[in-house]
Amino acid sequence: MRRSYLSIVLIATLALTACGTNASNASNVTSISVEDMPLSAEPADDTTTQNNTIATNAFKFNENVFSKKAATIYGEKTKASFFNLCKALKAGEDTFECPDEATYIECIEGDLLSHFFPAAVSCISADETTGFADGVGKIKYNITKDEFRSREKAFEDKVVDTLNANVSPSYSEFEKALNLYVYISQNFVYDYEMYEDYLAGKGENVGAYRALMDSKGISQELSDLYSYLLLQCGVEADIISGYNINGDHQWSYVTISGKDYHVDPTQGLSSPDLFDDNTPLDYFLMTDNTRAERDGFSDYLLCGSTSLEVQATDDKYSGLSGGYFLKLDCDRNILTYGGYDGGGVQEFRYDD
Repeated sequence: MRRSYLSIVLIATLALTACGTNASNASNVTSISVEDMPLSAEPADDTTTQNNTIATNAFKFNENVFSKKAATIYGEKTKASFFNLCKALKAGEDTFECPDEATYIECIEGDLLSHFFPAAVSCISADETTGFADGVGKIKYNITKDEFRSREKAFEDKVVDTLNANVSPSYSEFEKALNLYVYISQNFVYDYEMYEDYLAGKGENVGAYRALMDSKGISQELSDLYSYLLLQCGVEADIISGYNINGDHQWSYVTISGKDYHVDPTQGLSSPDLFDDNTPLDYFLMTDNTRAERDGFSDYLLCGSTSLEVQATDDKYSGLSGGYFLKLDCDRNILTYGGYDGGGVQEFRYDD
């Protein structure tokens, strides 16, 4: 298993937040004997620890993923044009249909590739002088088409393998979100070198593609990857960013059973120095208040825009804060987790 090493600041943050919540206060939490469950239930590589058999080859790659909130922000015209671009890229074509130059630029040079077709990030660019004419946009490849096809195929295969190893189509949205959260926590590390490059303006390759292929990343990459994997398995997920005294940070905004929550996969990275290297749950399915109180973020941008209101008020999962993942039983709808500071092993019962 890959080991994740968090910064001193991140470790301190987790330690402080762990002391502030008693998970046993939740009505759907049951304390059980420590003897009933080992405190170190270490997931195998690329999978979460659970007693369910995950079907092989259950998921197929979907080239057309686009969140509902992003469609509201960008509009159906841009969404349709972006799908045209994705289809053209998959076919190795040089042009795609789009209605106007602004949409053409948005599809290729904006954030859409990062969020919804990560393999193409830094591989294509727009010709802003003669790239658009008569409803057709030109695709400028920055690498050869053969190189791009190889890159895209490798990413596609990795996405499908990751989904089939960690989730099943029969899983609930909660189960998919948790399993993929634990997958990233246990198999990825924070990339401090890339963070320094990003601050220096050298982050042109930052994205979910690099994170998935290299098993490391900064917050922009890990949240992009987490949200993208969720979209690929049918869970609504977006990207949200905010600012505090330390600068900007990006995480995921996930919809579970019609309600929105904040999920921060970067803060969820495991550490061998904490909780037997198990996944902390403090930053999984947070409310607006918890997100704001925990790190002081403000000035939220949802999908890069302020046009949609950020409203995550459901505290159904607040009892998980102050605990770390041990086991997920999808047959009985029970999440078993350990509590900080000698809190013992507890069970969280969830709905389908």
